Amino acid sequence: MASYTQITLNEAQEILHLYGRSGVKSCTPLSLGISNSNYRVELESETVLLKISNDKNQEQLAAEQAILIYLKNQNYPYSLKPFPLLDGSFIYQYGQYFGVLYPFVQGIPPGPSDYTCQEVGKAIARLHTISQDKDQLNHLRAHEQVGYGAREIADYVKTKQCPEDFKKIFTQLFPDELREFLKTPFNKGIIHGDLYYDNTLFDHNKISTVLDFEQAGLGEYILDLGISISGTCLEKGRVITPLVNSYLSGYEALRPMPSEEKKFLDQAIMLGLFSISLWRIKRFKERNLNPLMENSYQDLLVRAQHYFEMKKEMKI
Repeated sequence: MASYTQITLNEAQEILHLYGRSGVKSCTPLSLGISNSNYRVELESETVLLKISNDKNQEQLAAEQAILIYLKNQNYPYSLKPFPLLDGSFIYQYGQYFGVLYPFVQGIPPGPSDYTCQEVGKAIARLHTISQDKDQLNHLRAHEQVGYGAREIADYVKTKQCPEDFKKIFTQLFPDELREFLKTPFNKGIIHGDLYYDNTLFDHNKISTVLDFEQAGLGEYILDLGISISGTCLEKGRVITPLVNSYLSGYEALRPMPSEEKKFLDQAIMLGLFSISLWRIKRFKERNLNPLMENSYQDLLVRAQHYFEMKKEMKI
């Protein structure tokens, strides 16, 4: 997406002053992000990523930074940690603008492949195996505050605003309305909530950075796996078994999946597609944030149907 908010070089300099930084040489808009305007800012001695929030309020932005800070404190190697302002806080306010400043990381977005799937699988396994400080975790947001899990999806299908195609395909793919899934006690912790392969950067063929923790929070690992696999293990827009196997080989090298997660993995992959589909409905259809993407949720429903049919044929 193109940047939404245009700022001048002088405005960038004024924002950087809040961080005790000066000597801005250039400020270049980046074509990344839906919720933010992103700028690569060159200073005399460093390059930084300046983000201006276009969609989230300051409370939501602060909740995201709390997760990133926790991850860095627990030595998660792939996330970015925001720079603190001179007053020690992490969210700047400049006139009508507010946002965050990060280190600028070099890297290349990968394409879908066996190797990409393995690397993304390893990255999410590292996230699911970080040390858990229960006192600190209690202060972090739940994934349900920013994303949609099984309960939210099952409840949404029963509402009047649910599109008919969403409801019809949900009923076809989940005839038990996720009852078995919902009563299973899955392992929980911090999840990314949107770890598609295009939310990563690679350097020398290794994953270097995981981006966009906007839907991160405390949730079930199985949901995180389903979302990530559904947007990473793709060939010609379809989730395919060989790439899923490559993903799981990377994941289970670091975190062997419990039996209940293996049992419900196929449902979780389809559920992951419904989760992001519902996110698009809420954002682009109900809130009309981008009329051109109003019906983009349907692409994910079709992908879920394709996966369902593929798995059914494999059982015959």
